[in-house]
Amino acid sequence: MERLDLHQVVASLAFSVDLAETSVIADSEFKDYTADLNLSKHKFLNHARRATYVALKIAQNINSNDSFLSKVFLSTALHDIGIKKDIDSAHSNFDIILEHSKLGEELILRLPIDKELSTIIKYHHENFNGTGLFKLKGEDIPFISRIIRLADIFEILYDETKPNFTQRERICEWINEHKNTIFDPDLVEVFNKVQSIDAFWLDIENIAHNTSILDKIIPDIKIPVTLDDIKKIAEVFAYIIDHKSHFTYTHSTNLAKYVKKVCNYLGYDKNKTLKMEIAALLHDIGKLSIPNSILDKNGKLTADEMQIMRSHTYYTRLILSKIDGFEEITDWAANHHEKLNGKGYPFGLNAEELSLESRIMSICDIYEALTADRPYRKGMNRNDAFNIIQTMVDTGELCMRAFNIVKQALSEI
Repeated sequence: MERLDLHQVVASLAFSVDLAETSVIADSEFKDYTADLNLSKHKFLNHARRATYVALKIAQNINSNDSFLSKVFLSTALHDIGIKKDIDSAHSNFDIILEHSKLGEELILRLPIDKELSTIIKYHHENFNGTGLFKLKGEDIPFISRIIRLADIFEILYDETKPNFTQRERICEWINEHKNTIFDPDLVEVFNKVQSIDAFWLDIENIAHNTSILDKIIPDIKIPVTLDDIKKIAEVFAYIIDHKSHFTYTHSTNLAKYVKKVCNYLGYDKNKTLKMEIAALLHDIGKLSIPNSILDKNGKLTADEMQIMRSHTYYTRLILSKIDGFEEITDWAANHHEKLNGKGYPFGLNAEELSLESRIMSICDIYEALTADRPYRKGMNRNDAFNIIQTMVDTGELCMRAFNIVKQALSEI
């Protein structure tokens, strides 16, 4: 059984959430200490990445224990996993933040990681004075939740469109003004020490362009995970991906079921079948980069919108290629819109460059899209879907052999 590194998998998948277009809207139903700030233009393009860096820098100044630092890394990287489909509301009004925190707890419990992290993530919006979502106060709030609270708001305060030296004083003043209210005062003192080093701010400024900045401070310990574990992680991210748009809320999970059926028909061993299932579950992870205004458009996309939509496979490859040992999974996932005649996207690969597994993934993806019910139309029956795919085979876009395999495998469903 192949084993991969949990830290690397989490870093790649969790930070993919940062691709989403997001904004902050202040709310008055609970004590929102950021309401006096103009945060409506804040973009979260590097939110998890930057918040994780801040949390780790604070944590390193408290405890050098690998287990502690690993928990800080994993919980901060995954702190926004409960965003569900309204990714732009992850830091919005009371009801949505409450849902986001509870769902985060639930999703973490599905992952093959320390279950303590679910509690940490559930309470990462608590205020130190007890005015947060769940009214926990002071020491009752998990310690790492308090670290994430500070790191999370630091990132919201930071404006990556401006030079860091123009905002250091403003951010530090704001954080210090809110110790004992939002923040643990002891953690504010640690933050003051951390931020006093110029390299901290230069790292913050450049972290979007230089991935090695964060890589260097991620705990240098390997936590091996099996392909079975990776599949559990992939299932959680498939949930996030599919729920970003109400048009595709079961697409990735359905695709994984079809792909498994084909793998069993072909007699693939357990490892290869798991890899194909993981590729199916994560094939659309690049869609986290696509605005919901395009994903949810009930009508024909414009040429510009289509170009943006087509980019999702590029980002799928970009995300998955960062994981060592994912080479086959990356190809099978990212090539699902490539065509044998070289007219697919994003790389225009040709028949010689597309494996049988990539060809199968592409056909299963089309089949699922055609046969699944959508809010705007009823799914096709099997024969009508196969007829459309046959036309694409006849025009040289799709593989006849792969199509016949898929037809045979899925005929039993």
